[in-house]
Amino acid sequence: MTTTTVPAAGPPGPAINQAGTTAADQVLALLVWTRDRLAPGPHRTQVEQIIDRLQGPLRVAIAGRVKAGKSTLLNALVGERLAPTDAGECTRLVSRYHHGPSYQVSAHLNDGGVQQVPFRRDDGALRIQLGNLAESQVRALDIAWPSSALSSLTLIDTPGLASINDENSRRTRDFLEPQREQAPEADAVIYLMRHLHRSDVAFLDAFMDRSVASSSPVNSVALLSRADEIGAGRLDAMDSAARIADRYRSNQQVRGLAANVLPVAGLLAETGLTLREDEAAAIRTVAGEPDELVDDMLLSAEQFCDPESGELTVEIRRNLLDRLGLYGVRLLVTDVRAGRVATASEMAPRLVEASGLQALRRVLDEHFLPRARILQARTALAATRSLVPHLRVFESRVADDLERGAERIAASAVEFARLRAANLVAADGIRLADHEREELQRLFLSPTAARALGIDGSAPAEAIQAAALATIQRWRDRANDPLADAATIEVCEAAARTGESFYVQFT
Repeated sequence: MTTTTVPAAGPPGPAINQAGTTAADQVLALLVWTRDRLAPGPHRTQVEQIIDRLQGPLRVAIAGRVKAGKSTLLNALVGERLAPTDAGECTRLVSRYHHGPSYQVSAHLNDGGVQQVPFRRDDGALRIQLGNLAESQVRALDIAWPSSALSSLTLIDTPGLASINDENSRRTRDFLEPQREQAPEADAVIYLMRHLHRSDVAFLDAFMDRSVASSSPVNSVALLSRADEIGAGRLDAMDSAARIADRYRSNQQVRGLAANVLPVAGLLAETGLTLREDEAAAIRTVAGEPDELVDDMLLSAEQFCDPESGELTVEIRRNLLDRLGLYGVRLLVTDVRAGRVATASEMAPRLVEASGLQALRRVLDEHFLPRARILQARTALAATRSLVPHLRVFESRVADDLERGAERIAASAVEFARLRAANLVAADGIRLADHEREELQRLFLSPTAARALGIDGSAPAEAIQAAALATIQRWRDRANDPLADAATIEVCEAAARTGESFYVQFT
């Protein structure tokens, strides 16, 4: 449990609104101050849990419609076949995968209890037995796993939306969508879609709480999933998917709900990271068949599994399709016949490269992780606000102070203003010249002051201060335009405040 201490003197959270403190520091100070005023009990435990989450890794949920490939993508990001991809009971529950010193699975129950549950590995994937627990009793499964891929991210696998069983969809909505009584439990979301359906837009819109302290498109990335299946798995499938993703990315509605749209083939990535030499040998056998037979086999999945086709057993060929899909088989057979790859160690990177996984990892590394603290602060603040009504029944004074402190942070923290302004700019919510929109996106979303101000990262403090002063003056003047609407004024003021925060940072 967290042992952070902050002196509890004066108004709530002594570090709140002090110059140079981040929004996350302010939220943490408020929570610690509140915790120290509460007697041991459920409310103090809730505050401690929020503190632990704020100080832990970024929580990223993987969501999407049924059969979108969520578990497969999670396995690819972890680098091993961990999350079950079949229709077992685990796929019908929210599952949190986080780094731990040992292998452990526990069920977090709706009544607040926690119960350890047995598990085993079956062909790499976890098989969890709930035993005497009913699915309706379980709020989420918590899986601790000693994987380096989970050291900076906690990944959350969610049941499919638009499921025939609406209970599965409800679990995902309850877990992720902002509600007055309960804060969302994910700091960011990777949303998978086969194509842009109105239910996809509705979910992303619901996940994005538009309050000043909450999220904007900077905490959502949309993936065009199972992209290798476009055009029945033709060799140009990923190129076609990239063009579709570009079209979605330029869609004003999507741009206002997700920071980026990328094509990804999770199955290729998962298999590329776990490819076995016997599978590579099977690909070489297919590639070594006569040209006419290979052409016939690769026409369709049915042709590939025809008992009369090739030397391999039908079982082996079906396994190849399960692991690679028709696109992956075509890709590797073509590369083997061209002499580009031969062994599993050569085929595996080719699959990962073609899958789009590296582009997604770059987005996580360059987009989510540099903003982890502000995204976590946003979630912690939302959790704090949801706690206030429950706390007020028993500790009215503490609840009132907590609410006032949370509102003060939400209104004053420049990081939250930047998130909201970035949302307005991304969604074309204001009228801007192209060069102004480009400058604002850089100013609000860059991870460092120098990059945000458009100057060299090695520039001395004096140069950064000068650029910050110029930014303050330019956007303050723009905010004073008597013809500007309220949204434009808000964005310009946020830009000026951002410049002020950079100036103070280098004073």
